Amino acid sequence: MIMSEVVEYIQRAKLLGIIPNFWLSEDYLAIQDAQLRSNGKVIWVEEGEWAIFPPLPIDSNELKKESCPPLKVWSDFENLCPGDNAEFLDWEYTYAADNFNAMDGKKWSTFRKNSRKWIKGRDWDYTHHPAPNICVEMLLLKWLESKPVGEVVHDQDSMVWFLFESKRRGFLYDKDKLVGVNVWDSNDPLLMYRYCVTDPDEPYLNEFARLLFYRSVPGRLVIDGGCLGNPGLERFKDKLNPVKKRAMYSRAI
Repeated sequence: MIMSEVVEYIQRAKLLGIIPNFWLSEDYLAIQDAQLRSNGKVIWVEEGEWAIFPPLPIDSNELKKESCPPLKVWSDFENLCPGDNAEFLDWEYTYAADNFNAMDGKKWSTFRKNSRKWIKGRDWDYTHHPAPNICVEMLLLKWLESKPVGEVVHDQDSMVWFLFESKRRGFLYDKDKLVGVNVWDSNDPLLMYRYCVTDPDEPYLNEFARLLFYRSVPGRLVIDGGCLGNPGLERFKDKLNPVKKRAMYSRAI
């Protein structure tokens, strides 16, 4: 998507006070095969048969149905959900990074214990200095090969770009071996936690990598995507005590 179009939609959303969802960021949209469309009354981001987000009014602060063309909206916003025939898309989790500091109380007991297990006896290091691409590639391939047969890895092209090109990455080493990569981007004031890829042979490493990420962004609210229909992932994210768990829907206008 052309960056000027990305910026136009995002800036209009900011002016309207739209609360971003997980996909509304410059980095994410810039690498999508999408275009900004307009009928003179509203603008929307179109990819294939879908409007990725709700249309936004151009000269008004209120979206009127009569101003919109017929659209299939893939993901709604928390404070803009136009259309009918809502179909559940996914959960969207938001976390407060500062909550990962003390982690006091019973509700944190599972993650608190698990996030501390991997580091015992380890000579580890976490840095934002980019790792060699060959190391990232080897980790990614190992992670992909560990997936059960038939499990779909969604949006692989975006995943590759973020893991290799993003300027917002954290790299976790066990001695000299790369064992984890965190990737995030931003639509101020929110951060979007894109990926946490860790060595699948290392139990509890994923929990520790996530803890490192949240403690590296103090004071921030972070959208950590959804569950992709995976009940185990939903249970895991619930145990991280989100400040918000929002149901997202696809809709027809």
